[in-house]
Amino acid sequence: MERRNSGKFLNVRYWSCYVLFNVLVLSGFCLILGKAFQLQVLEHSVWVERGRAQTESKLHVPAYRGSIYDRQGRLLSFSVPQRSLCADPKMAENSRLLSGQLAAVLGEPQNTIKRKFESKRRFVWLKRHLTDQQALAVEDLKGQGIQLVDDYKRFYPYRQLAGQVLGFVGLDGKGLEGIEKHFDGVLRENPLKVEQVRDGVRKCLWLEDAPPPEPLESYGVRLTLDAFLQYVCEYELEKIVDQYQARAGEVVVLDAQTSEVLAMANWPSFDPNFAFKKNADAWRNRVVTDAFEPGSTFKVFLMSAALEEGIVRESDRLFCENGKAKIAGHMINDTHPYGWLTMPEVIKYSSNIGASKLALQLGNDRYYKYIKKFGFGSLTGIELPGEVKGLVRPGKRWRPIDLATTGFGQSIGVTALQLTAAIASIANGGEYIQPTIIKGIVDSQGQPVKYLEPRPRRRVIQKATARKITNMMRKVTEEGGTGVNAVPEGYDVAGKTGTAQVMDPETRRYASHKYTSLFTGFVPVERPRLVITVVIHEPHGAIYGGVVAAPVFRNFAAKALPHLGVLPSSKGAAPVPGVRSVKVNSDQSPKAPASVQKTKEFKEVTKSRNVSVPRETVPGKNSKEGLNTGAAKSKISRPVPESLYTLKAEKRDAKGID
Repeated sequence: MERRNSGKFLNVRYWSCYVLFNVLVLSGFCLILGKAFQLQVLEHSVWVERGRAQTESKLHVPAYRGSIYDRQGRLLSFSVPQRSLCADPKMAENSRLLSGQLAAVLGEPQNTIKRKFESKRRFVWLKRHLTDQQALAVEDLKGQGIQLVDDYKRFYPYRQLAGQVLGFVGLDGKGLEGIEKHFDGVLRENPLKVEQVRDGVRKCLWLEDAPPPEPLESYGVRLTLDAFLQYVCEYELEKIVDQYQARAGEVVVLDAQTSEVLAMANWPSFDPNFAFKKNADAWRNRVVTDAFEPGSTFKVFLMSAALEEGIVRESDRLFCENGKAKIAGHMINDTHPYGWLTMPEVIKYSSNIGASKLALQLGNDRYYKYIKKFGFGSLTGIELPGEVKGLVRPGKRWRPIDLATTGFGQSIGVTALQLTAAIASIANGGEYIQPTIIKGIVDSQGQPVKYLEPRPRRRVIQKATARKITNMMRKVTEEGGTGVNAVPEGYDVAGKTGTAQVMDPETRRYASHKYTSLFTGFVPVERPRLVITVVIHEPHGAIYGGVVAAPVFRNFAAKALPHLGVLPSSKGAAPVPGVRSVKVNSDQSPKAPASVQKTKEFKEVTKSRNVSVPRETVPGKNSKEGLNTGAAKSKISRPVPESLYTLKAEKRDAKGID
């Protein structure tokens, strides 16, 4: 009986152990499968990343700032490798001795370098962008705590050519002005990350067949500027500014059909290679940042509005009061006394009285509408920082005197770019095209990557009206007009002169000795290729736009048109070296001094071109010689309804001289 029970007990214990063992085995197997599932499926990405972190590292391939090209592919701005010196102050053993040695090499004061070694930070810059000689001398020092690192410096090979347009970058490579600032996101350095393997002691290994990638260049931009045209533009501007000892000057050149900026010159000039050695005023691109009164050049847009609205016809005549007209106690004078003038003659002889009468007939609302349609009082949208809208007050706030003087370009502020874009709309048949200075984005080889979208267009006036205005502007440059000095040999020009007084900020009245001389127009007349605006601020010795600004137009066009393949018309002889000397009648404005210098070859001069520095003391600055102080005040000639006199106007003497 006991044997039976013991056998049963052994049998139960056996099976119990057997079941328990199988349960443990199965449980362990399930745990292993679960853990494997967790590692291989649920946490796969985590462990793969940990494995890579232990066996791989990332190589940062530096990418330096992209280049800027002109429309022909010439390099206007690019980055060159230069080494910079940094330090870990806590690693420096004898900072006093090392400071003295570095001061002799770097040309910096010893105390300045010593203070940097006393910093509590672990990283300080001792000097950025060393010369090759300085870098070799630093390597010979072998001082503790200092290190040379690879860096890049921005370089502008043509020096001051288009300096304000290109702008410059800071020491950290960030764009601060001009194109460099506007397209900083495109040009900026974006390092490339490349993975590589490392061993157990964290030493990097390159296992690929190809060598590690070299430093790369970021995307660049191609401008619409032509470096040759830009050089000629700056040369002619500098020559005339120096001749008349002007305070400043600007020239804008647009392609008549596309409104692309072919040249944009400012004087005084600016070399972005030495940006921080100049004050902020030298950085300013006056073409888009400075507004001025356009003077008689604005009569073109007044006449456009009057013809488009049917207020007058070309054959209509206006009585110009023999040179003097009065309204509400304000006088408007013409440079010369005129009687009855047709509409083309009002533009040709630039009658302020005739323009005032037209403005009054047109009225506030309609005139203001066309001013806005021509782009005044609004940003052009060009790809340059700092652009201003100018000054255009709402038409409803104009008094009669404001309406009259706005007819010949007073009481309104425009930029040189706005004025040029508006003239371009007449040149291309009445369509306004938003100006641009960018062709597109390019790669490191200068090959196109992305073209910018076409600029928006809008119709301002009808083609027939634009043709009538063109014919009127053409008469301005013919014999007897105010713009005869603007015509290059062999070409026809449509243009308009302007001479505007400058407001004195202290007295808030027009200064009797400060003027802005202007000429704007396009050439050739039949198939316009170039639209050019010349603005000279506060010239001395002569003030008229037809004398001071028009020769810049002529000299530039004479060199630019053959460069662009525009042949002279059959009416005139082929251009010859030098320019044509135009005889001016004795009863016209005084003639500018003749001092035409022969332009040097572009390739030679752009290598090393020295620009004259503005003189601190200008001879004859306070002299009134050459100023026609009795010329053109301002006012209205035709009877005006009594309702227009209800607003009391402040007393002023406004002059608009061409």
